[in-house]
Amino acid sequence: MTRTKAAIMNSSVATIAQVVSLILNFASRTFFIRILGEQFLGLNGLFVNLLNILAFSELGIGSAITFALYRPLASQNISQIKALMGLYRKAFHIIAIMIVVGGVIIMPFLPNMIAGNSDVGNVFIAFALYLCNSALSYLWSYKRSIFIASQLGYINTLNQMVFNVLMQILQVLFLFLTPSYYIYLCIQITFTILSNFQISRLANKKFPYLMDKNIDKVDSKVLSYLKKNIIGMISSKIGGVVVFGTDNVIISAFIGLAAVGKYSNYTLVLNGVNAVIGQLVNAITPSIGNFKIEKSKREQLELFYKYTQVNAYIVFSISLMLAMLFPSFIQLWIGAKYELGYFLTMLIVLGFFISGLRNSNLNFMNAYGTFWEMRYKSLWEAGTNLILSLLLIKFTSLGIGSVVLGTIGANLLVNAWWEPFIVLKNGIGASEKKYIGLYINILITGSVLIVLSQKIGDYLVQFNFFLSVIVAAIIAILVMLFYHCVLTFFYPKNYEPLKIKKVFRMLNTFFSKI
Repeated sequence: MTRTKAAIMNSSVATIAQVVSLILNFASRTFFIRILGEQFLGLNGLFVNLLNILAFSELGIGSAITFALYRPLASQNISQIKALMGLYRKAFHIIAIMIVVGGVIIMPFLPNMIAGNSDVGNVFIAFALYLCNSALSYLWSYKRSIFIASQLGYINTLNQMVFNVLMQILQVLFLFLTPSYYIYLCIQITFTILSNFQISRLANKKFPYLMDKNIDKVDSKVLSYLKKNIIGMISSKIGGVVVFGTDNVIISAFIGLAAVGKYSNYTLVLNGVNAVIGQLVNAITPSIGNFKIEKSKREQLELFYKYTQVNAYIVFSISLMLAMLFPSFIQLWIGAKYELGYFLTMLIVLGFFISGLRNSNLNFMNAYGTFWEMRYKSLWEAGTNLILSLLLIKFTSLGIGSVVLGTIGANLLVNAWWEPFIVLKNGIGASEKKYIGLYINILITGSVLIVLSQKIGDYLVQFNFFLSVIVAAIIAILVMLFYHCVLTFFYPKNYEPLKIKKVFRMLNTFFSKI
């Protein structure tokens, strides 16, 4: 399979799978809220964040080893493939143990992380089950990486989709029969084991040499690379944990589980959309890594600018729709009492837009393996985010808006300039000056248009939701035309931007998959 065909296949399957997963997540969340209530929803959100913190022990080993697999897979160096996979297996088994130990240490402090009164049963039993599921997810799952690195990621995606569908159907069924959060979590554990067992079986069938017990040592140069980049990714993981893994913990500790539940409804929508975008754009990461090996710096730079433009259009168009339709959608889905208000919704959408603009940078950094260069950036990102969030929630009345502003602040003050610097300076070997002008234009123009478009959302909420979608889509197309004209005016000189026909053809392809 060629690089282009592999990218299309992985991207298409991944996008479809994420859409299916997103629909099921909404259905499952709806039944979860109506049967168990917002307190359990908030507890579930708290557990997700706590396990994200514990997953820090993974230290980016998976990403580093997946990158290291590209070259031996391309040259069919079976000895080194086996060696890397053996190393991967040992590492993930150690990580599973570390997660369990970390969870046991955290467990006595659970009541202190929940503000106010709550009626959610025995939080210790529930957390133990959640912890068990997280630890078990690392058994056999290391074999998923060989499908991703060999540009056969769609096999892993289909595996996850099938077992996720079956799991959520069974969870909803048991919520009706016996509304128990513990049974809900036990079903989750069962399907985690089944999914990992099946992907291991498929990997052994596709790559039979993985069952060979005779394994050589990892090449010394590759091992040196891994040590360096894993050390670099420790700080990256710290940044990820603080930025994405502490919001619900802070909200729960300062406001309460009910606030976590309301906020998690919005993050469910955003995470689902991000997953679709991520699967669409991340699927070509292995192809970008291959592109680096074969193409010139000029061609790499041209690809980076076009990729930045494509990503900006996708994230902006979705942000427009979210800004106009969030109030209507929340009311239709679970009721007006779960709305978070105009100002907070605006912050959430802007945060989604600003964070989404990073996709092109992140994918290039992952494809180029610039984990070492990211080490200080991630620490500054983490510190900025945490300090801003805590100061705002402690000394202002912004509430949930404090953690959203903390993330926005970290993205603008740290990520917006540091990440493209890593890609352009360390990855491609080019100047970042031309990019800065393009990014500022993308950011400011997009943010102003999103804020203006949200005013339309207050008007659309009085209409039928499906009519609102049609009106919002028409407005979004008109706004996108204006956005394209402004962006192409500031596009880096000597590089050709995507034409408007190609832009709309691209967006049509993307949304047709959604």
